[in-house]
Amino acid sequence: MLATIESGSRTDRVIAVLTELITSGRFGSGDFLPSEAELCKQLGVSRPTVRMALRTLETRGLVLTKQGVGVQVTDRTRQAVTDSIELMLLRGGAAPRDVLEVRLMLECQGAALAAQRATDDDLAAIASAIADLRNRPQGVTETVDADLRFHLRVAEASKNAVLVALAHAIRGLLRDTIAATWRVDDRTEERLQDHADVLAAVSARDPVMADAAMRAHLCRTERLIEVLREGGAIPKTSP
Repeated sequence: MLATIESGSRTDRVIAVLTELITSGRFGSGDFLPSEAELCKQLGVSRPTVRMALRTLETRGLVLTKQGVGVQVTDRTRQAVTDSIELMLLRGGAAPRDVLEVRLMLECQGAALAAQRATDDDLAAIASAIADLRNRPQGVTETVDADLRFHLRVAEASKNAVLVALAHAIRGLLRDTIAATWRVDDRTEERLQDHADVLAAVSARDPVMADAAMRAHLCRTERLIEVLREGGAIPKTSP
């Protein structure tokens, strides 16, 4: 039986409780968390609160949602490796252009591989992230989470373990880049169309089009960041 959430930000507290259960080993790699309904009952919180907490844990790489099956705890060994790489990158710093160049290499190839290897569950997970973004969450944090989740789901659909590990390792840098643009530019429909184009190409099993769709999206992001930086909307040192 889990402890009922008493005070503070309910979503943050649910995140903290579930993170502790995972890192302590109560739920090990490959285990499935209780259902949303059971978590709501045991923690005394609403379904939206549980869903937001689970999405955050998924973005952090602690769990993976399997459509129609449940929420599964990820491999902690892989997580330890990605955390180490992420810490190294954060300590050393990363120039904005470096981040975008790596994204072009990883994400375009990832999209192409996803077009060849994605399962129906992968396609559903990518579509779910797009739907979350379309629903326009109230805060920038939730919007950024949905956008980041889209990019991570495409990477995971590649079924390339190294690519997936690297994508998760640089997720902090990805989040910074995504957040920087969302804070100052709100072209929702344009972004949604970019994402939809990637999903359409992956669903059509067309690796060339998937690569091109992701490349067009990232190049648009690169141009936007350069324009915003030159105009002073984004500091010169920001990602």
